Amino acid sequence: MRLRLSIAIALACASLASLSSCDDRTRTRTITEPYTVVPGTPSVDTKTPAVLFDDAGSTDNFAINVPRQCDLFRQLSVRKVDILWVIDSSGSMAPKQDRLAQQFNAFINQLVIANPPIDFHIAVISTDTDDTVSRGELRTWTLNGFTGNYIACQPLPTGGVTCNTEAAGGDAGTASAVAAFDQLGRVGTSGSAQERGLYAAYLALTNPVNISAATEKFVRPDAALYVVFVTDEDDSSCAPLTRQPICTADPGCRCANDNTLAAAGNWGSTAYFTRFFETYKGFGNGDLVAVAAIAATDDNPDASVPSQFLDAVPHIGCCRSVSQPCTRTGQNAGLPDSGIEVAYYAGRYVSVANATGGVAVDICQNDFSGALSALGYAASGLRKDFRLTRGPDTRAGMGGLAQGFEAFVSPPNAPTCMVDGNCPMGEKCRSQRCARTVDVNIAATSNEAQYLKCESNVPRNVVRFDGTAVPESLATVEICYDVKPDFQSTCP
Repeated sequence: MRLRLSIAIALACASLASLSSCDDRTRTRTITEPYTVVPGTPSVDTKTPAVLFDDAGSTDNFAINVPRQCDLFRQLSVRKVDILWVIDSSGSMAPKQDRLAQQFNAFINQLVIANPPIDFHIAVISTDTDDTVSRGELRTWTLNGFTGNYIACQPLPTGGVTCNTEAAGGDAGTASAVAAFDQLGRVGTSGSAQERGLYAAYLALTNPVNISAATEKFVRPDAALYVVFVTDEDDSSCAPLTRQPICTADPGCRCANDNTLAAAGNWGSTAYFTRFFETYKGFGNGDLVAVAAIAATDDNPDASVPSQFLDAVPHIGCCRSVSQPCTRTGQNAGLPDSGIEVAYYAGRYVSVANATGGVAVDICQNDFSGALSALGYAASGLRKDFRLTRGPDTRAGMGGLAQGFEAFVSPPNAPTCMVDGNCPMGEKCRSQRCARTVDVNIAATSNEAQYLKCESNVPRNVVRFDGTAVPESLATVEICYDVKPDFQSTCP
């Protein structure tokens, strides 16, 4: 009976397939919701949209929306440093070479008194690269029966240093090293008028004769490198300097034929040399290499054009005279026999120095000792200047402080922490290490830090520490600041 009933249902479904499916037994129901008719005439609100305002959250200080940058540095700890001096040997350099040799003691003293003591090498080359055999060659000294092509001084356990310039059995000290540099630094004035200092340094630093292998030579693989240029004209490593109102010689670096460099193309741009120095000690070790310049740093319009082009007004970067008023005007005022010592803006050297974290100081100073002392301090391995990665929004605050700045210094033996409460009174927890807070000032302040956007019309964008505020070896330095979106890295 059940079988017959199933067959009957199946036949019925087959006959009604065109109308509906017997398997779909879901019914749709209409749901009616209650509603109320509101009396009145319909209308549209035409008023201006209003914004709800919370008095409790009102503020006129929009600084909270300014981008914030924190730069983290590690103070250097240099035990060894190789210092290459590249000195201009052109006809106008005699008085500058004299001042350099006479006051060199100020430079070497910083290396001797450094803590920790410094093991240093010093070598000298000239800017003359016309001679394809001798260009980039280290100069030699002869003293006390010894000779060498670089000065090498090592610290003694009892203090002071002993140098390879000393006579056998002589007293330890730097007097002989200073005497040796007096010979090395006076490179003469008969060199090429096309001063290719950057190219000369490149040749010296890539010559296997100067680089340590099995025996110690001037350039050591485990030492920092410091390159100092001394010149009264700009670098001409790309092409001979010419009077060019349009071509600026960089970054293209080719404004005239240059047979000596065999049409080297654009390789001698400042960007090229910056990369060469920054990567000389291997990628990631850029802090071990720095470039400095003793040159004209005054960037006047077209100030790197020498007077030998017979312009009515030589474009002098700086000038110095002991016998008559120092002027930058007048035809041929800058010739060597004029009685006025001049220098032309060294924009290429200044650019490479800035890019590698080095310094540029004025060559027209009467006294080199202060500049040489600063250069010696930098070569000793403790940095005073810490370059910011972005441009800060600097505003003067109470007591001359730079608003928007925070600086923290953690010594290498600082205790670890998670919160400020883990640190000694007055210190803060930064990057899980206790750090002391350092004020950043607008103006130079003894034993404190200062923000410098420019120095002698040279862009710097650094925080400079002075005196006892200079971070110790291997200290961690963190500098936080408000970023200025439209910051311009130019000087007045």
